[in-house]
Amino acid sequence: MADHPDEQRSHRATAPAGEHPHQREVLWNTDFGEGFATSGPGARWYHSATGPYVGDDGVVTTGAHGLRVDSSGVGENGTPAFVRTLAQERENGHGLPGLLDHVKWLAYIQHQSSAGLPGFDAPPEGELVFEVQVSGRTYGTEGHPFGESVTDPEDDLRLASTAVNAFDPETLLVVDFFLTNSRIYAFYERLPFARRQLGDYASFSYAIPVARRSPDQQHHLALHYDRSAGRVRWVADGEEVFRVERLGRRLASSRHLVLDHGGDETHIAPRQLNGGMGMFSLLDGARPGQAGAALVRLSGTEDFYFAPAEGQPRPQTFLDDKSARASRLFGQGASLSVARYTVWRGHGR
Repeated sequence: MADHPDEQRSHRATAPAGEHPHQREVLWNTDFGEGFATSGPGARWYHSATGPYVGDDGVVTTGAHGLRVDSSGVGENGTPAFVRTLAQERENGHGLPGLLDHVKWLAYIQHQSSAGLPGFDAPPEGELVFEVQVSGRTYGTEGHPFGESVTDPEDDLRLASTAVNAFDPETLLVVDFFLTNSRIYAFYERLPFARRQLGDYASFSYAIPVARRSPDQQHHLALHYDRSAGRVRWVADGEEVFRVERLGRRLASSRHLVLDHGGDETHIAPRQLNGGMGMFSLLDGARPGQAGAALVRLSGTEDFYFAPAEGQPRPQTFLDDKSARASRLFGQGASLSVARYTVWRGHGR
């Protein structure tokens, strides 16, 4: 089932030495029997938002199946389509980072860590785990305007994708599982938006292919964070498919690097992580492992994009330097289905 991208893959889920499988304390859990609310008394979720740009481009239904989110627009063929988009900083009317165009629909758990930040405390021993039963599919990606730069629109997460993630609002570390119609990706990234407070740290996004899939296939995905070991593990359908043990630092190989924003290597040890789920595009990303132009320059900020295959100071080039609206929305969209979302801590596979 799994691809084999690099030396950091583990072929079978195994508990680290000294750990005891199946010892867990459930911190938060839902099968969406109570519905889905992001406001009002008892709301258990909130939408990601920066100023007026809100990640709520979706129509939500809940029932015996759990939760389903469909992009709120309708494409030419009648399938769900994205409608939310953001131009470059000088063009969007608010000076918001153009990078926010990645987010179409994104919701996080309404929970506060002991530091007063969104999230769940990482335990001093063992793991903090975000475990999700999820499926996703994309639509309309074949209508992209990028020609031969996209070789397989069914498996290009830059065009449209669904995801579950764990995010630290303090260091801006994000670990995710991304789904296209034919593959699961382990995603490892550190967002650049805290540099004013934390300095010029390395900011990057890696997309590591870890398993094949079909659009109607449901998966049991889990993100395991062990703060004492400085480790994150990605476990898909019972198999550990990837791990990172130097959080905040780049991987040894740039083979799966899709975004490079430069910066200095910095070790981080997040005090908390919060769980999320969403639908995205990543149009400023490069084609992993290959030199050449990325698709759309979403941000007009100077010295912000570097060529992943070569690194800083080599600038990245783009097919569309101006971020035309027709390059950002071309009838693509997505559906996300989540049957259960659980957060727990302890020792486990």
